[in-house]
Amino acid sequence: MTLREYFNTVNKNRCPPDCEFKSKENIEPALVPPPSNEIFGIFISRDPTVRWLDKYRDIMGAEEEESIVRTKLFKTAIPDLLKNRIKKFMGEEIDENDKKLLFDIIFQKVYWTHLHKCFTDASGKESSKFKIENANKCADHWLKEELNFTIGNKTKFLIALGREVQSWVRKWKENEGRDKNIRIIDLLHPSGQNNRIWHRSALEEIKKTEEAIKALIE
Repeated sequence: MTLREYFNTVNKNRCPPDCEFKSKENIEPALVPPPSNEIFGIFISRDPTVRWLDKYRDIMGAEEEESIVRTKLFKTAIPDLLKNRIKKFMGEEIDENDKKLLFDIIFQKVYWTHLHKCFTDASGKESSKFKIENANKCADHWLKEELNFTIGNKTKFLIALGREVQSWVRKWKENEGRDKNIRIIDLLHPSGQNNRIWHRSALEEIKKTEEAIKALIE
């Protein structure tokens, strides 16, 4: 089964029976189209938010080529925000050629997915908020399978965005022996909660973030 074929199996009827989002008919899993050919890397963020839901539905519902849909989804959400954070954080420490190559690869050769598939609402009802227990339950059911269909011979790295994702990925890598060669790049979430680090005010995290970005460029 290919990754695209696997997408057809992802529906809420097959979600874990005790998932808190299974009965929410107005919220669906976010499924971003994969690259059209080789997958060089995988990008895992924590959860799609309801603030992005309308844009996601509009873009996915448009009758456009899949590559255009992918680019629009990337540019309206976390991947583009991360791109801008990296550019500002590293400044002249990355030459223009490396920047172009890095972002071309991320936008064209990287598969983007989530720890928690359904859209969550950080400021809305308690029942729709992100909870790590439910996210891990979702990832254990969907993401573990998904990675089996995603990782190929040319997949070199996995970007784990944020501590919740990093914690799950570490456990996954320990238990999935065949995937131990894939390089895990731990990066900060680009949200405003990490502004002190992205703006180089939290000295203790600067070196760690620099090393992660340089590893990604490498």
